[in-house]
Amino acid sequence: MPRLSSFFTLFVSIVSAITPFLASAQGGAQTRQLGTNLDAVTDYSPQLAFTDLFLISRDWFTQCQQGVDPGCTSAHAWDTGESAQLDLDAQGWVRSLPAPNAAPLYTSVATYWDLPPEFPSGQYVVLYQGRGTIEYGLGATKIPELSTLGRDVVSVDVSKGGILLRISETDTLGDGDYVRSIRFVAQGDEGRLVTNRFSSSFLDRLRPYQALRFMDWMRTNGSTVTTWSSRPQPTYARFSTEKGVPAEIMVELANVSEKSPWFTMPHQATDDFVLNFATVVRDNLLPSLTVYVEYSNEVWNSAFSQAGWVESRGIAEWSGSLESSFTKRINWYGKRSAEVCDIWRSVFGASPERVVCVMASQAANSWTASEALSCPLWSEAPCASHGIKALAIAPYMGDYMGQDENAHVVAGWGSSTSGLSKLFSELSSGGGLPNGPSGGALVQSFSWIEANKEVANSFGLSLVSYEGGQHLVGVGNASNNSTITNLFTSANRDERMGTLYTSYLEGWDARGGGLFMHFTDIGSYSKYGSWGALEVIGQVASPKYNALWRYALNTEPPSSPTPRPFPERSRTLKVSKQGRGEVRSAPSGIRCGSRCSARFSSAKKVTLTAFPSPGYRFVGWKGGCSHSRRSCSVSMPTSGVVTGVFVRSKAKESKTR
Repeated sequence: MPRLSSFFTLFVSIVSAITPFLASAQGGAQTRQLGTNLDAVTDYSPQLAFTDLFLISRDWFTQCQQGVDPGCTSAHAWDTGESAQLDLDAQGWVRSLPAPNAAPLYTSVATYWDLPPEFPSGQYVVLYQGRGTIEYGLGATKIPELSTLGRDVVSVDVSKGGILLRISETDTLGDGDYVRSIRFVAQGDEGRLVTNRFSSSFLDRLRPYQALRFMDWMRTNGSTVTTWSSRPQPTYARFSTEKGVPAEIMVELANVSEKSPWFTMPHQATDDFVLNFATVVRDNLLPSLTVYVEYSNEVWNSAFSQAGWVESRGIAEWSGSLESSFTKRINWYGKRSAEVCDIWRSVFGASPERVVCVMASQAANSWTASEALSCPLWSEAPCASHGIKALAIAPYMGDYMGQDENAHVVAGWGSSTSGLSKLFSELSSGGGLPNGPSGGALVQSFSWIEANKEVANSFGLSLVSYEGGQHLVGVGNASNNSTITNLFTSANRDERMGTLYTSYLEGWDARGGGLFMHFTDIGSYSKYGSWGALEVIGQVASPKYNALWRYALNTEPPSSPTPRPFPERSRTLKVSKQGRGEVRSAPSGIRCGSRCSARFSSAKKVTLTAFPSPGYRFVGWKGGCSHSRRSCSVSMPTSGVVTGVFVRSKAKESKTR
């Protein structure tokens, strides 16, 4: 992106200077600093951030056609497992496909979108370059009379499952003109491909926030990115891979939305990677925006692979020290955070104040903060003196409620009509759980904030949050307790959660907290947590989102449209059959042959029943079921394909002979 002119830069400076006075003159308090983490870019995320939906598609997988390709069976047809053998160009487009009678087994390649329930049905446009054959399946059907070479018009019906896009032929003239540069866009947004990479609904939902943390967009946890040459490129076919979203694209979003970006450097990133990343940001980010820089994510948390990697570096560096392995981990984290900060500040040169380097720590253990900032094992200690400006914590509230030790009591609440009242009473004042903290979740979170604020003050730093909000999620065995999950999701949709958020955020502000980064912007609710301020891109309001809006903007949020039921998270069930017969589902949706996949709620059980054709008999199920009874019950979600097997009956075989 080009830099702003000097005149516009001056204008921005003037506006920034007078904004607080304008807010005061209008009778409102100055806005508090609020940001959000962004949900990971995946084909199933309800965030739907991009105008071009191909950017969120799933990695290519290989397919074969049963009954046509030699050796192809029902076990291989959907995915032959040969994606490592694909002939891809540097951007990830498929250059060639094997002949049907040649190894390997696959003859076509496909991608898939496991569409979120609110995905709008209707007509979409698929634009592409090159010569070949693109086919569509599941909930997508090509409209031939509206399609031309390089531009397919596709009808999408969400009720029929996700979207399958398959390339069955490519480079048909053998001149290197293979199918590439595929773009998938809502018909009404085709012109927006040129004007804006990001969907208008997504940008609108970012209005309350002043900063965006790209940790999940960068796939920071367990990142495999090391060198600058191994980074994701803005020209890649998709941004949903394990490499994450390119730096240039994240900067573009920051500029378009005018939000300060927060980047988390991969734990294995080289100095050269850090330097080049910082250079891209310096050269392209609007000069009016601050950039927050963090080394990796939650290195103190042994649940993430980066924790072990950093610990091994600390052990190697200070092998002669008698300190514990964990202490060496925290010291090495502090050391590397300081080194990363030094590089960023050197790149920004004359304007290092635009870079806010943060040192993150465990909210419940302020020792991790003081140890990382002082890093006494490093010869260039203290780490805080290397440009660190802020201590960052994640003062979540209520995490203990999902622990196994509290599961019995919480599950009891879920079975009671007064369960939600008991839950909110525990969050706000405690006393409902024998293993809960004194005073409840709010008091516990406030005590963490106060302890870490003392550490931050002792080093002359501000206190910010890298994540925060409610933390109602089952852990261990409790994660599979549907009663607990339903209670937690209901609590997140309850107006009392908005009231609790207001008390929580006001408490953060009253204790000297600065920028607060909520986790997360838009995300589906499930047994894995109810993290989203909004659940779907079509929402404009919710109890949590409204509280965040009021805290940040000191205005009333937009009114919500007529409430509609929130659909349970759904997954696609796929059925195949061998021989002649039909497989039907209850609830309805599958009638295979004609329709062999459908979406069902993750909480449902689906019963499949086999109906043999005349002259055939049913012999059994393979895949998700493995018995010979005519009906089988499948718990959603399930993996793989359920196959019904039919064979000729003996009477039919005798007659044939």
